[in-house]
Amino acid sequence: MANDANVLLAACGLYCGACYHYRASFYTTDRLRQEAARRGRLPEGFTCQGCRSDKLYIHPGCAQCEIRACADAKGIVHCGLCADFPCERLQAFQNDGRLHHRDILIELERMRELGTGAWLAAQTQRWQCECGEPYSWYEEICCKCGKPLASYGADPALG
Repeated sequence: MANDANVLLAACGLYCGACYHYRASFYTTDRLRQEAARRGRLPEGFTCQGCRSDKLYIHPGCAQCEIRACADAKGIVHCGLCADFPCERLQAFQNDGRLHHRDILIELERMRELGTGAWLAAQTQRWQCECGEPYSWYEEICCKCGKPLASYGADPALG
């Protein structure tokens, strides 16, 4: 699955293309150091290639994800295809207080309706500034053109 566009489709309904760990893969060395330091981490291991990537440096939170493991065990690409959708594990994840988790059930429904290819295309567009620069869930200003972004706002995890 590593060469497939689905590497940016997390089993839980998140779009990895808007994750700050994925976006960090494209940062300059200085920006990567700054962002990792801002989050209290080292640059090594801060980047990720997507939930479904086979890269060894996948973000540990995703690599050890019970939701992903469950979907893999059932042979499904995302939880919206599961007979048990929505399960308690997904609902707990949605309600864990992280802003970017709150819409996962809606996004999984959209994936079922649109298909994964169309959903990924819509997410790519959704998480892109009008200048064409992709951005993450919590970036407030475009790093390329300086315009305000339609993100979730400041990351509450950073206090």
